[in-house]
Amino acid sequence: IFLLMDLFETWLGRIPGFYTLVIFTTVYLMLPMFRGADKVFRKILVPLAGLQELLMLRDCIQIKKQMLKDLDPERAKIVSNSIAKFFNGKGGDSDPAVLKGELMQSWSAIKIPKIKLPFGKFSKHDEAPTETTNLV
Repeated sequence: IFLLMDLFETWLGRIPGFYTLVIFTTVYLMLPMFRGADKVFRKILVPLAGLQELLMLRDCIQIKKQMLKDLDPERAKIVSNSIAKFFNGKGGDSDPAVLKGELMQSWSAIKIPKIKLPFGKFSKHDEAPTETTNLV
């Protein structure tokens, strides 16, 4: 491989701007803000190897792990059931608007506890103080 790359460099190195292009390509692939390596991997390497299904399965497993880590068990169960209904596609349950409505309905049923903040401040859910002052 090194000999092949050395041969290509001998011929392509004569083109003006070749090394600048190599530097920009390297920066594109390395910097996380561009996600170039991920794009090349997903759009070029995975299709060439024919591993699209395995990549999708890997992504689903990562999403499930993240969901179980970030959400409480009750909420994670509701979300996973909605995702399963969406992917099964049986009947009208696969409509994204219906699933969004289900999630929003279950989200509104969750009770938010009242929290008293330190130093005498109150959360939004507590009653407002009854004291009034005339500062003006």
